[in-house]
Amino acid sequence: MSAPAGFHAQDLIDPFEKFVGPFFERDEEGQRVIAFEVGSQHLGHDGVHVHEGQMMTFADATMGCTAYWDNDYTPCVTLSLQASFLSFPKLGDLVEARARFVRKTRSVLFVEASYTVNGEPVMTATSLWKVLGAR
Repeated sequence: MSAPAGFHAQDLIDPFEKFVGPFFERDEEGQRVIAFEVGSQHLGHDGVHVHEGQMMTFADATMGCTAYWDNDYTPCVTLSLQASFLSFPKLGDLVEARARFVRKTRSVLFVEASYTVNGEPVMTATSLWKVLGAR
């Protein structure tokens, strides 16, 4: 699949993210925007709307990237992830994520994100990340 206009393919390392991708990214005034286009492999049982598990996986991937990038590329793992679904993207929709690093303690990172299709909100999420090796 080719990248949507203005995006380039994200270099995915995680095998599961490769399986549910591809993901794309671009810079928007200093903010990274990560996206995926809803394909038939991302649909739920109705065959029309994206599966909630795909959205949660995308949230984990996008907020994990932000935690990693904004913490000097230090490895971290998901402690907690909460999401609120506002509407469900459909086949062919481009889902865009904008994640933001909120704060850091000695060993835990706080990240929040919004997810949109054509500028309309479809999901919000918050997460906590454990910095590996930190105590």
